[in-house]
Amino acid sequence: MKKGSITKLKLNPRKPPKTDWRIFDTMSEEERHQAALSDPDAPPATEAQLARARRVPTVRTLRRKLKLTQEEFAARFHLPLGTVRDWEQCAHRPDKAAQVLLTGIGKDPDAVARALKG
Repeated sequence: MKKGSITKLKLNPRKPPKTDWRIFDTMSEEERHQAALSDPDAPPATEAQLARARRVPTVRTLRRKLKLTQEEFAARFHLPLGTVRDWEQCAHRPDKAAQVLLTGIGKDPDAVARALKG
């Protein structure tokens, strides 16, 4: 389906296209870096951008760090169990508010639990 200079392609999210990594695997680190730099649509992040990036911890990582089951994690932080399961299985991604909550849990889980009790 081509219209003008735009090619439209419908992807099935249940069957993503397979990537052939053979060419990538034969490249040196320098060749990979140069290839990344030459891509105008997705240039690599600069050191400054990486330093400013906020990393949201994954629910599974947080839960395991706290040694909690999914049920215990959901109850402690007042989250629906199904939501915790969906996040862990990557069926859904946490929205911005949930990302803030997860970041707080990652920094001080006891303070978040106390705040939610009050």
